[in-house]
Amino acid sequence: MNTIFNLSLKSAAREPFLLFWSILLPIGGMLILGSLVGNIDYSIRITTGMMAMGILFYSFTTTVFSLLSQRRRGVYQLLKVTPMPLSRYVISVSGAWTLVLMICAMLVLFVGTAFFHLDLRILNVIKMGIICMLGAIGYIFLSFFVSGLCKTDAQTSIVSNLITMPLLLGSDAFYSLDATPAWVKTIVLVNPYQWLLNGLRSGLLGNNRDWLISVMVLSAFLGISLFLAVKSLKVVEN
Repeated sequence: MNTIFNLSLKSAAREPFLLFWSILLPIGGMLILGSLVGNIDYSIRITTGMMAMGILFYSFTTTVFSLLSQRRRGVYQLLKVTPMPLSRYVISVSGAWTLVLMICAMLVLFVGTAFFHLDLRILNVIKMGIICMLGAIGYIFLSFFVSGLCKTDAQTSIVSNLITMPLLLGSDAFYSLDATPAWVKTIVLVNPYQWLLNGLRSGLLGNNRDWLISVMVLSAFLGISLFLAVKSLKVVEN
């Protein structure tokens, strides 16, 4: 498991999509939009919004393509003739991707904190780290399920965009939804990406009640994603 973990970690660190989606774009967008608006409330919104966006795009979109590529190369079939169970392989690669994503998210947070002069404490960082971990693992498990539905890169691109764009646009990552109709607010309540945002913001602001609610919702999302991933992997094993 350690070998697979280390190899996955090195491969993820060299991934150009990681550099763009989880580091350059979030930090660049955060600094530009935060400077244009220029108030502390929006600085918090855009910092946490860009952290969550980086997590979503890499842990879901990029990993869907990576998993499709692995399946094409016959990685899962090769595992059948090795002593390593498929479950250990999944844990190893998921752990490596999660670690890389948490490092990227913390980098965005620290840059935003320094640039916008946010009040950041150690306990807040720990709380936000827990939210990042739950969100990242949930989307990584979901990517296992989605990658099993797709056969080509074109299908993967369409399906991933159909999932990520509504999640992103149907949240208050970059703009307030206070003036939206009641039915929109109802939809937002079932958006797991919104709860990732809520958890990051409540962790940063020290709102323990909202943070705990976000932890519970994201844990439920992780459980659902794990169930779907297991179903998909059973098909692969058979």
